[in-house]
Amino acid sequence: MKRQLDDYYSKFYSKEAERFKLLAANDYARAKEIAAWKEEVASKWDQIKVLSTEWSTNNLNQAIFSGKEYTITVQIDEQGLSDDLGMEMVMLHPDAEGVDRVYSVAPFNVIKRDGNIYTFQLTQSIDNAGTFKVGMRLYPKNTALPHRQDFCYVKWF
Repeated sequence: MKRQLDDYYSKFYSKEAERFKLLAANDYARAKEIAAWKEEVASKWDQIKVLSTEWSTNNLNQAIFSGKEYTITVQIDEQGLSDDLGMEMVMLHPDAEGVDRVYSVAPFNVIKRDGNIYTFQLTQSIDNAGTFKVGMRLYPKNTALPHRQDFCYVKWF
């Protein structure tokens, strides 16, 4: 029981106590900053646009061969969020019962910025044969958040 309490203390309680001190300092300045950022993202979220998606295969429904690398380039109008978006590709593969499970998650890199237009790119390969479903998602990112689930916005395309 003592080991369990020590684990809770070191993994959760002490980290949350440090976070509380950071957020509460200077009349809760950091907490107010995070709240203002969240309000800005929420107000602009529905206006974010995917301007173009290009696959090196020229067709998303084309056969993709294992072991070969493919490049995906996506242009996004971030609507003035100033690099507050992350993007990743999620691949699903059915398990033995036919239920789709997450096979891999790969982050895109920002390769270009022109005003509000950000160009994301990912070079990826599949190392197994089979049927896969592929989706891409945008999410808000901020180093002040303790984890991504702290702000629940996601845009799938």
